[in-house]
Amino acid sequence: MNKQSSFNRKVGYAVALIILLAPIAVLGLPATVTNPNGGDYSLARMKVKHQLAQSNLGEIDPASETMKLATLGLRGVAVNLLWNKADEYKKKEDWTNLTATLEQLARLQPNFITFWKYQSWNVSYNVSVQFDDYRDRYYYVREGIEFLKQGVDKNKENRDIPQLLWELGWFIGQKIGRADEYVQYRELFKNDDEFHGEDVPEGADERDNWLVAKMEYLNGISAVRDRNKSIGKKSEKIFYSSPAKSQMSYAEAIEEEGQFAKGQAAWRVAADEWKDFGDLEIEHSTGRVLRLGHEDELAELVEQLEQELEDLAPGLREKMVQEKRDALSDEQRAALDKPIEQRNNDEAQLAYEAEQTIEVSDMEFVERLAKDKPELNKEAGILARKLVDERTNLIYTRRYKNDANYDYWALRAEFEQTDTAVEARRKMFEAKQQFTERQADDEAKRLYEEGFQKWREVLDTYPDLLDPDGVTGDDILVFVVDYRKVLDSLGEEIPDDFVLWDVIEDFDSEGEFEEEIRRRAEMKDRESANDDTEAAEETPSEEQPAEETEVEPAETETPEAMEEAESSSDQPAEPESEPAAEPKEPSSESESTAAEPSSDEPAEAANPN
Repeated sequence: MNKQSSFNRKVGYAVALIILLAPIAVLGLPATVTNPNGGDYSLARMKVKHQLAQSNLGEIDPASETMKLATLGLRGVAVNLLWNKADEYKKKEDWTNLTATLEQLARLQPNFITFWKYQSWNVSYNVSVQFDDYRDRYYYVREGIEFLKQGVDKNKENRDIPQLLWELGWFIGQKIGRADEYVQYRELFKNDDEFHGEDVPEGADERDNWLVAKMEYLNGISAVRDRNKSIGKKSEKIFYSSPAKSQMSYAEAIEEEGQFAKGQAAWRVAADEWKDFGDLEIEHSTGRVLRLGHEDELAELVEQLEQELEDLAPGLREKMVQEKRDALSDEQRAALDKPIEQRNNDEAQLAYEAEQTIEVSDMEFVERLAKDKPELNKEAGILARKLVDERTNLIYTRRYKNDANYDYWALRAEFEQTDTAVEARRKMFEAKQQFTERQADDEAKRLYEEGFQKWREVLDTYPDLLDPDGVTGDDILVFVVDYRKVLDSLGEEIPDDFVLWDVIEDFDSEGEFEEEIRRRAEMKDRESANDDTEAAEETPSEEQPAEETEVEPAETETPEAMEEAESSSDQPAEPESEPAAEPKEPSSESESTAAEPSSDEPAEAANPN
């Protein structure tokens, strides 16, 4: 290598360095320098745009220890210090310093999603309960919600923003709408001008906490669909079902407040939205795409594929099952043949193992088919793989439906729209008003009983509503509890012919009606015992005519008696000849004369002929 080539190489290195330094210099320009052609080409401006710059973390108290640590590059240490202080202030119930500390943390960790979730929950749920007055509790519930809204504003471009939006919807819906003080909370929230601002007029439906929650859920879904954001580890079935569930909660809440026409319309909207959720493609954890509202179609497809596979070799599967059954041990076959209710534990285990053993999988079927009919191997393999795939989809769909309680909520949204259900709820509402506000006990009792008749019609039309996994039975039981209070004030008890005893017996998990259920069971036992006694008393009288009819023909058909009757036909009738005509008389008379032949029996018996 000569000196000239060495020089050329050094020049090349220098030029390459200059070329590489140019973009670095451009990217490192301060945020104050703008691009005349538009667009953001400096890292500093990009940080400002996405709220990742250190300036977004500012406003820290310049005299605090946090400021000193942050400026020395020890922001992590400062964050740990503030978290410890926040916990300490909460234990001391120093709410002013707790609020200030959380504000400092928010400036140091604006893009840490978990921080916003945890601390907003801390304020809304843990801090609020420390106060006695519900207005003070509501204030801190709202403070937690406002804190979470602040996190949403600081993370609009964050990839995980849908998670914060969902949490915001959950807080507004559940904490305000499900708290013990939900009646007061809902009213305070509707009248909270500071929270809603001037854009939403006072008294508008848009101020209802459930509809506000629904809006935040929809904002989260929009961030996923339109801006390609992530829901993280949040379950898709929960994430996407939340708007429809919030609509249902809204319908339920306004009906409880006496707005039945509006509630009926709200249930119609909820039914449509729940159907849309059922049509939505939801990704399973395995990557499979499911639609919860299409289980029936999927089941039909699986059944069709099963039949197509069986049609390739009719009777082959049964033959394989029989071969496997013949290979079982004698003990397994005996256990399998024995009725289920007669098996002991060991036999049940043997039968279970036998059932697993003789089961023929689709792949086993295809392998056997390939041996018996090689020409069908390819077609059978394609069918079997498709069948396994669709059957797996069906299994996952059913699991997700059960997790989401999909069928119940679909049924709930359907029946709540009916006029019968609306009338039932109206009667319950009016009855409670009569009892609590007007002390009209008799009128309240009448309205409750009319309403329960309507509920009986609903339950007879939709028997699946009494599924223990649903909440309708529990809701109705609350009405029954209120009804019993009315009866107590009148000195009465729940009548024996009450139309909703099945609801009481199936849903009284708290034992509130334990005494009534016990008395009813005892009454049923007594009635059953009385029925058995009456049946036992009636049995002999029913059998007596059969005994008489067996005796009477033997006496009337005796040859001697018949000859004697013929020979004395021209003489006055003797008493002993009367039984011969008895069988033709009505049964009531035959009973009265049945004992008369007994006096002649010894004479007849003495005749050896």
